[in-house]
Amino acid sequence: MALEFCDGFGHSTLADKWTYIQNGSIATSNPRYTNGSHAYSTSTYPILRKSGLTASPTYWMGMACRWSGAGATACFAFWDGENIQVMGVIDSNGILNFYRGPMNTLLAATATLQNGAWTYIEVKVSIHASTGVLEVRQNGTTVYSSSSLNTKAYGDNINAIGPWTTTGNPSGSNSLAVADLYACSNTGSYNKDFLGDVRVQAILPSGAGNTTQMTPSAGSNYACVDEASPNGDTDYVSETTAGEKDTYVFGNLTPTSGTVKGVQVLIDARKDDAGSRSIAPVYRPVSTDYDGTAVSIGDSYAYYREITEVSPATSTAWTITEINGAEFGVKLIA
Repeated sequence: MALEFCDGFGHSTLADKWTYIQNGSIATSNPRYTNGSHAYSTSTYPILRKSGLTASPTYWMGMACRWSGAGATACFAFWDGENIQVMGVIDSNGILNFYRGPMNTLLAATATLQNGAWTYIEVKVSIHASTGVLEVRQNGTTVYSSSSLNTKAYGDNINAIGPWTTTGNPSGSNSLAVADLYACSNTGSYNKDFLGDVRVQAILPSGAGNTTQMTPSAGSNYACVDEASPNGDTDYVSETTAGEKDTYVFGNLTPTSGTVKGVQVLIDARKDDAGSRSIAPVYRPVSTDYDGTAVSIGDSYAYYREITEVSPATSTAWTITEINGAEFGVKLIA
């Protein structure tokens, strides 16, 4: 795959989806769109990092940003492990400056953000000691591009990204909201480029699907898994027989036209006894079930995430109509 991760900040908590969190939170006030929410921080210098992504020398990252305040804020961090390769800092004038390492060497001054307004920023970084690439787009327009930079602060790859980092400690009071974030690596067969101004929308179970085999803690199966933020053992579905599954009808996407870059399924699960257990997402685009990749689960609740960039029924890009008519679910593999 090339689409490695996405987050619309429209459901769940930061801890469920991100690897490392310091300060910051999800807020529902002043969202980019009426049905969304966003991560937000003020004067706390947050860190938000997604680790464990496919190692690749080239990454694309895009997100909507709303900057306000007279201070500076660090954002658009590209890591190799826990080491910053390239990072962006919005200065007190709203200019997005990029550095090699934790504010070690200025690479370029790029986009200028309007105070208090949403703007969609996309960044391409390729790691190399002399032919490194930095390209920045603002609302779809290239505002900076170079392929002759030293972007290598540590290793040869990027395997973690994030919209915020305290590394480098830029000074001053700041406020930054982000929304509709994506990250792509230069691997796989799809999405190896800028995706453009995208919307990352969360849809939740809204009804029973074609198969209902798991046991609900109370009431109907789908109603036990329809929370925007997982509620642990408050309500849930459970299963002990390998091969049994649930599929659910989901709410529709808000846009009625456009291109779907990928579907990210998130399953919040745990096992409650010794021994190994594995689960897999289930996709039902029309009338056939397709199992995703099986993963082993642990004793504590955690999100198990899979991205599919094409429909398993057609081997071509998902369509809005297809997603709106599809069911998604979970299967106990072993």
